[in-house]
Amino acid sequence: MNRMTLKQLEAFYWAATCESFAIAADKLHISQSSLSKRLVELETGIGQTLFNRDARRASLTADGRTLLPKARALLSHAEEVAASIGASGTIRGRFRLGVGEITASSWMPKLVSTLKERHPQLKLEPYVGLGLELEAKLLSGKLDAAIVARPSTSPALDSVLLAKAEYVWVAGRETIRPGQTAEDMVADMPVITMSQQAGSTLIFDAWRKESGATVCEIIESNSMATMAGLVSAGIGIGYLPSGWLRPMLRRGTLVVVPTKTPLQPVDYRFYWRGDDSRAVTSTLREVALEVVDYGESLLML
Repeated sequence: MNRMTLKQLEAFYWAATCESFAIAADKLHISQSSLSKRLVELETGIGQTLFNRDARRASLTADGRTLLPKARALLSHAEEVAASIGASGTIRGRFRLGVGEITASSWMPKLVSTLKERHPQLKLEPYVGLGLELEAKLLSGKLDAAIVARPSTSPALDSVLLAKAEYVWVAGRETIRPGQTAEDMVADMPVITMSQQAGSTLIFDAWRKESGATVCEIIESNSMATMAGLVSAGIGIGYLPSGWLRPMLRRGTLVVVPTKTPLQPVDYRFYWRGDDSRAVTSTLREVALEVVDYGESLLML
């Protein structure tokens, strides 16, 4: 049997755990033909077929399933060895981070600049989307990590709490009448909210249940900036992060609406695949924990 290499095992592992060979090749920053070559070399070297390639989507053979946890263990050990001798000090390559709009338009620039200063050979590529979409892309391998407000139920993902963001009810200055509460206003005018794919909608659902408020109408959006614009235009009442809204609150474009039932804070968590032991993932996680700040204001306001 020929000796297998770490590059071959790495190609095998990501090909087996990503949605497609194309995604695996992209993650490893190689062409799909190079990935296929490494897989063929590995199969030839060990004398076993690891993938069934006769279906529309390649699947693992029995030998492939046997090798998978062993490959993961070997790659994890290689990462540990590299870290123990300081070889992981230089982080390089491309890392795709999924984030929501609040993260992207508040403290994301600080994260990017900090990483650029400490790891100039690392290229961070933020992808902005909603919670459920980001989770799906992370599980498929299209993203390397994601910062999501919506709790995940997937056992394949690990996470750490980054921060809690405070949300408040807001309305246009000309919309609210003296003495009105959020409970009063939602009965008379639409609630501007994110779509159900966004984690922040969970606090609205919880508030609605706890307060017992009657909601006359709901208008969904996939953009918090659009929500803020609709609320400031008097279209409805909305709930948004207080720090993010600071410029609009200071100018009086929006005003905070009192409520008898406070909105719960939103937990923003850093998610990664539990099988991802790469030094770059742990490095990004540590820097995110260091610089996270949901009190940052909305950049465009």
